[in-house]
Amino acid sequence: MNIYSCRMFVVAWFAWFGTIPLLATPLVFQGADSSQIDATSESSGEAAVRLLQEKCWACHSEKKAESGLRLDSREATLRGGERGIGVDIESITPEKSLLLRSIDGSDPQLEMPPKNPLKKEEVELIRRWILDKMPWPHGVEGGRGEGNAWEDPENPIRKKFGGQRIDLWSLKPISVQTPPEVQDPLWMKNPIDRWVLSKWEIEGRVPRESLEPARLIRRLSLDLTGLPPRYEEIEPFEVISDSDEVKSSLERYIDRLLASPDYGRHFARLWLDVVRYADSNGFDWDEYRKEAWRYRDYVVDSWNRDLPYDVLIQQQLAGDELLEGPPKSRDEQASLIATGYLRLGPQDNAASLFDEQDRSRAELLADLTETTGSAFLGLTLSCCRCHDHKTDPLSHEDHFRLRAFFACVQYGDQVAIDLESTQRELDEINEPIECEIANVDHSLASIPESNKEERKRIKKERDGLVKRLQSPTYGLLMTDSQGKETETYVLDQGDPKSPRQKVKPGIPSVLDPRESELLPVKNPRTNGRRATLARWIASEKNPWTARVMVNRLWQAHFGEGIVATENDFGLSGSQPTHPELLDYLANEFIESGWSIKHIQRLIVTSQTYQQRAGNREGCVSLRPNLRRLSAEALRDRLLFASGNLDHRAGGPPIWPALPAEILQANPAFLDDNETKTKGWYPSPKEQQSVRSLYLIQKRTVRLPWMESFDLPENSCSCPQRESSIVPTQALTLMNNEITIEAAEGMAARFEGEKEAASFITEVFKSAFQRRPIEEELQVSLRFLAEHSRQAFCLSILNANEFLFYE
Repeated sequence: MNIYSCRMFVVAWFAWFGTIPLLATPLVFQGADSSQIDATSESSGEAAVRLLQEKCWACHSEKKAESGLRLDSREATLRGGERGIGVDIESITPEKSLLLRSIDGSDPQLEMPPKNPLKKEEVELIRRWILDKMPWPHGVEGGRGEGNAWEDPENPIRKKFGGQRIDLWSLKPISVQTPPEVQDPLWMKNPIDRWVLSKWEIEGRVPRESLEPARLIRRLSLDLTGLPPRYEEIEPFEVISDSDEVKSSLERYIDRLLASPDYGRHFARLWLDVVRYADSNGFDWDEYRKEAWRYRDYVVDSWNRDLPYDVLIQQQLAGDELLEGPPKSRDEQASLIATGYLRLGPQDNAASLFDEQDRSRAELLADLTETTGSAFLGLTLSCCRCHDHKTDPLSHEDHFRLRAFFACVQYGDQVAIDLESTQRELDEINEPIECEIANVDHSLASIPESNKEERKRIKKERDGLVKRLQSPTYGLLMTDSQGKETETYVLDQGDPKSPRQKVKPGIPSVLDPRESELLPVKNPRTNGRRATLARWIASEKNPWTARVMVNRLWQAHFGEGIVATENDFGLSGSQPTHPELLDYLANEFIESGWSIKHIQRLIVTSQTYQQRAGNREGCVSLRPNLRRLSAEALRDRLLFASGNLDHRAGGPPIWPALPAEILQANPAFLDDNETKTKGWYPSPKEQQSVRSLYLIQKRTVRLPWMESFDLPENSCSCPQRESSIVPTQALTLMNNEITIEAAEGMAARFEGEKEAASFITEVFKSAFQRRPIEEELQVSLRFLAEHSRQAFCLSILNANEFLFYE
């Protein structure tokens, strides 16, 4: 057998059985004399039992023995079930094996597995195994270990994958890192630079020089707030020559940016992408969610307050479980609103019309499980919804163990978010009115149906009383089904109509295969499942959480993470380019009290960040030559340059006008109802100049401007924005009403500058935060001699320097 054939054999074996035969841990076999077991029978024994484990144990094991049949040990397999002996060991021939007749199709009454029959080669494997007297690997049984995959040989993940996969880098505990020694310590500004420079020195790379202060301020402002600086903020740095004074001034400027309300309005977008935020349900009707904006504002406020990330995790997953009753403070109110995270996924409100509630419920739970896995843990849990994960140490059962934490959730549409004091006031106002309504109802019941006029009068009186009732404030919330313990089953191929064995809430089995012990919670109406999950995710011992978040922050500032696949820290994802640096940042994150701003300040004050741009040549720590503004940042910058940006913060979304062809092409718009949740209702023109974060985000209809500049599809988690360069963007920027209005606003803003040179200078300062050089000034003067000031502004707003930044 040549090398290529050997490789293909190993690949095929791994694809079928999940182990690499030449590397798998040797096993001791039961049921046959050891002298009679050669390499072939050993391989067939291990492979056969693994096949039974994969295809049969879901229905025929200790947990679930359908028809009294278990196939999770040699003795049980021989014994068979209600239909007879599994294998006659005295005359051990395939023809007398009930087991073989069940899987080879020879007995139509015993066709197993019922939905996914075994392949011919798999049936032949079982036949050979029976002829070999059914050698059984020692320790491979239907029970499960109690410890993690590294310490417990009985751990189900270790057994399932033959000891493979558990050396995954992201599973290792976060280690304390000492910054390496470097040859040029004078280049560095903080510990980040040591790891970067150390690798460069090994690779023979030379750092680039520092970016000049004026351009660095532009980079910092756009990165941290999504808006450019004012020219007046840059001008002082043009006259500072002392390096220490420049450094201290830059640090003060960074602190101002991090304290700016615009910081949260910009960085909230990073998290909203990750958790697939939208203001509508999706699916055919795509109804508007009138209260979703409260979650968006919660994220903005949390980022601005630098809410510790571990608290943010617990509030989003289990904010309602942290409260004893109605919220008593603004912080408790925010904790309740945070559960909007659990409601952000697509919602099919039409499912009940087609009797598909079970399917819709299963999709909700799957989406919650998979989004939580990718957003907080960097795990691709969608890959094990239907089967064992193809590459990572995650089993089919693990998906449903995690799903069980969400099994009791229900919509909290009737949970008031008002403070407890406000709710008491509302109760005091409503109580006498409700008594009057009760009296009217009693009177109405005593009036015969024939007296229509009197009944009509009383009903009108009742309607008037109902209108006087004061309604509490509601949000887009999630809570638990009261008093209902919902069971979770592993679903065959993810099909909600094919439940298999029951599972309890648990974290990935590679870490701990036991059922999770639920934490006591303050809320008597909930059961503590989500709080237990949140506490584990937010634990400093969790190997994923801190790494995943600091990697997202690194990606936000460098365009690519230390791990390039931000939502996938598995074997199929990218390896970290600087693993020690990643662990240093993760440790720093935890020790700082999970402060997001602390990590960002550390990143942007590093020399690595503050150097000039250049070709990365495969090194993540060098910035790209240019970075294009995101869709939101570009629109905001146009408004900012024209002086028209409305700094309004928060509240219900603003609806821009849409072209008629889009409105006419969308069926949901034509099928609106009295609730006004399906149509499109443009806001007044004077309200439409808000930051792009506050524009409506429908799932089935994305704003054309935003879509042109790579606004992501928001039905699933988006770890990183695309940044395409296509001709339609140039056409959009030149001809779209947004740019034209910005050019008009800019021309009007500086109409007081009568001298052409002064006008040009002010436009440059507004657009590029610098004065024009002499050559630019002369070209601009010639342009203005032939064209209008508005045309000049439009050309400036289409310049690469406006669309891109270093």
